[in-house]
Amino acid sequence: MAKPGLVLMLIFCGAWLPTTGFGQTPTPLDKRTYNYSEWTKGLFGEAVTVTGFGNGKLIYLGGIGAEEEKGKAGAIRSQRNFDGQCDYTFEKIVRVLGYNGANLNDITRMTIYLTSAKNIGAYLTCQNKAFRATGAKLPAETLLIINRLAWPPMMLEVDVDAVTAK
Repeated sequence: MAKPGLVLMLIFCGAWLPTTGFGQTPTPLDKRTYNYSEWTKGLFGEAVTVTGFGNGKLIYLGGIGAEEEKGKAGAIRSQRNFDGQCDYTFEKIVRVLGYNGANLNDITRMTIYLTSAKNIGAYLTCQNKAFRATGAKLPAETLLIINRLAWPPMMLEVDVDAVTAK
């Protein structure tokens, strides 16, 4: 346990500001929202990045699923084919991470939403295929089974958190 005098000395000496020197103002955080599909504009941000803490960049991808990137809202690829939806979802994840200077190995956490527990095995096969293809390590994950997603034909959706150097 640190002694109270030591804690005060570290604070006074600026040790609590690892990215700035004593008396310097910390770099402000910079949060940016991106949309890559025309139909998503005004509905939600597809990706949000945060910089301004050292040389790191946080990347958040919200709800990547089988929505057609070039289609209209609600146009779902492979409507009755889980494997097709999953493959397309991971293609999109790789693409959107790439737009932000990252790849599958930069993912720290994923939350997976499936509309049926019967697709858990197929999901794991699809996910592992995507990660093995790039040599990436699997991130921390949470897998949830839910009643439905935003568009009824969707069978899965994946939220992604990643971190990389800017």
